[in-house]
Amino acid sequence: MAVMPSLDPRARSVLRALIAQYVRDGEPVGSRTLAKHSGLDVSPATIRNIMSDMEELGLLAAPHASAGRIPTAQGYRVFVDSLLQIKPISKALLQDMRGRLPAGSSTQSLLGNVSELLSAMSHFVGVVTVPAREQFAFRHIDFVALDGSRLLVILVFADNEVQNRIIVTRRPYGSSELEQIANFLNSHFAGRTLRDIRMAL
Repeated sequence: MAVMPSLDPRARSVLRALIAQYVRDGEPVGSRTLAKHSGLDVSPATIRNIMSDMEELGLLAAPHASAGRIPTAQGYRVFVDSLLQIKPISKALLQDMRGRLPAGSSTQSLLGNVSELLSAMSHFVGVVTVPAREQFAFRHIDFVALDGSRLLVILVFADNEVQNRIIVTRRPYGSSELEQIANFLNSHFAGRTLRDIRMAL
């Protein structure tokens, strides 16, 4: 297994903010955007230097010479392994969640319950929607190997919607294989709907 790059606290903060911005907008992220919207107390020039260092480490990539940066599969891997902060759920909260999301609920009822639960847990308005993704053109796909045969699939649609899915494959795939598959799908099917892609395959 490849050794993950070691990042200092400032670089970790920049990577976390960049991935959050990219997942939210689906567009390459520039240093000025991060400095303005991420809440980082760092100048655009400093962020630009940090992003350049992370690009050399293989954590970020520039899709175009004049564009911002996007996270690579290795960048997502570092994020999942060391940056994503998952807080344990108390037994009382877990029991409450189970009570609010009973098995066998209709889709409409389940969405309503999830919205209320998100609102109660986050103290913000909870909104849950299920768009018909089949109708939207797919723009970009990335794969991140997790453990065993599990993969994190990151789909960016033409309307900038970003969806993540964890799938289980028949066998483990290496990072080079996943990169080849992603490159093939991005080069041959970008701009087409998921329904069209399924028919073509």
